[in-house]
Amino acid sequence: MMKIQTALIFLLLFTGGNLPAADFEEAMEALTQGEHREAYRDFKRLAKHDHIKAQYQLGMLYLLGKGVGQDTDQGIAWLKEAATNGSYLAANELGQIYLSGRGVDINEQEAIKWLELATAIAEQNEGEAEDGCD
Repeated sequence: MMKIQTALIFLLLFTGGNLPAADFEEAMEALTQGEHREAYRDFKRLAKHDHIKAQYQLGMLYLLGKGVGQDTDQGIAWLKEAATNGSYLAANELGQIYLSGRGVDINEQEAIKWLELATAIAEQNEGEAEDGCD
């Protein structure tokens, strides 16, 4: 009995850390397959647990109205969360949104703020790609 408990504890400790990554990959696969509702549900669950790439993807789903009703405010809120947590893609997207006025009033100061953050994140990461966020 003790061996089973030890094995279960070991399994939970050493596989639990990979579950969010596996869940994210499943969500990306659903997105790629056009299963937007499933991707939305998976990204939302992960985003609420501070998964930065999921926060970005969730924001984009809201902006595009894929898998969920289009909601610019929610999309921007999730992109801001992702950008604040270090997502170059989210910060860059926010800059482009405010620069172009896509769904919001054009706001050059806000655009510059987010584009400067995107630049800072890119410089900090020195070319490391954000896999799964294209």
